[in-house]
Amino acid sequence: MASAGNADTFLLFSDVHFDPFADPSLVPALAAADVSAWKGILASSSRTGYAAYGSDSNYALFESALDDMAARAGDVSVILYPGDILGHDFPADYAALTGDTSQAGLDAFAQKTVQFFVSEVDSRFPNATVLVADGNCDTDNLLGSIGARPGDAYLVNSAPVIAQAFFNNDADRAAFATSYAMGGYYAVEPDGPTGLKYVVLNDNLWITQYDDPGPGLVELAWFASELAESAGNFQKVWVVAHIPVGADDTMVVDGAGQTGQYTYSGMLDDGFNNAFVSLELAYSGTIAATFTGHTHNDDFRLLLADDGSGAASLMRIAPSISPVFGNNPGYQVYTYDTGTSALLDETTYTLDLQSATPTWGKEYTYSETYGHSLATPGEWLAVYGEILADPVSQAAYLDNLYQGATAESPITAANAMVFTLAPGLVTPGAFNAVTALLAG
Repeated sequence: MASAGNADTFLLFSDVHFDPFADPSLVPALAAADVSAWKGILASSSRTGYAAYGSDSNYALFESALDDMAARAGDVSVILYPGDILGHDFPADYAALTGDTSQAGLDAFAQKTVQFFVSEVDSRFPNATVLVADGNCDTDNLLGSIGARPGDAYLVNSAPVIAQAFFNNDADRAAFATSYAMGGYYAVEPDGPTGLKYVVLNDNLWITQYDDPGPGLVELAWFASELAESAGNFQKVWVVAHIPVGADDTMVVDGAGQTGQYTYSGMLDDGFNNAFVSLELAYSGTIAATFTGHTHNDDFRLLLADDGSGAASLMRIAPSISPVFGNNPGYQVYTYDTGTSALLDETTYTLDLQSATPTWGKEYTYSETYGHSLATPGEWLAVYGEILADPVSQAAYLDNLYQGATAESPITAANAMVFTLAPGLVTPGAFNAVTALLAG
């Protein structure tokens, strides 16, 4: 078993949703040019301001975020990116602004967008291993379809680009490229089988809208086998995925506006959600941390066993760079124990788009705000208990949720209960039982 080691840092950022269509006048040139010319074309835009609330990341915001991350964490050896390279409505915007309605044309333009994203990240962090999860807007890059099927063009085309830039040895490149191209998920061990294993999932295969459960079941079995192997080797695992478990709090609030009742509405299919939770708890001694994105919120999920075993797992949800949902852009720098792979602390940096002169700055440090580290289940429970019961901790959590912005789904005194309950009630049964009890 690993013993406590030294503290090291890594970078977590997500959901850039890079929008190459932000300046429509540049789109014909981007479509015609090799990706090597994209930086010059994008930099020539007369639209030099940051993307506004309600929009995805434009060139100015993307470059600013990368520059600030590199200035604060340029020496990290690991970067976690839980998905969504492409912007929302990417296929529709491409067709509208180019006049090209072919899947081949869309695939080629998406490929250049991925290449640009990868090259810009790699130029700031040339020596870092970057673990990329497949996002729902990435896999949705098909005309008239929800979600890429295993082996589809987006996965096949992007795999070698990501592999070459973001992995530092041939073994990891091969492990990533083969598995990611086929299903969008993979496992790598940059320091060998005695080091930390990264298991990166494609939980887009587990959403309700995905009409074929077969690939998702195959992935779930693969995930279980990876965890079992690591448990047998006394190896620690970090899990990275795109979509978190549990309730979609904004959907629950919207639904209550129509029905008057707070009823669970999940981001994953209920069956897959519950199976994922069960696996995380069954291997809570093996999984040191889990990371997702998707919600664009600085959030977490605390998975707790109800069988008296005391098993617990913590899922950290990354803030987004894209401000499309009214949130401020944000990213996080974590410290962790190199011996146990346990998380220790994190600092969140944000760009306040409400300011007349937006600049990146520290929003908060976890241990300073909540008085605990991220290292143990006891501390996770203590922080969550304070969020539920202590007005100061609760106010800090709710403000940090949207990175200090109001967002398009405002939190009010009437609905705050949903946002504070969601982190700890991650299955439909648990969520509905508690909200029904509280409703009387």
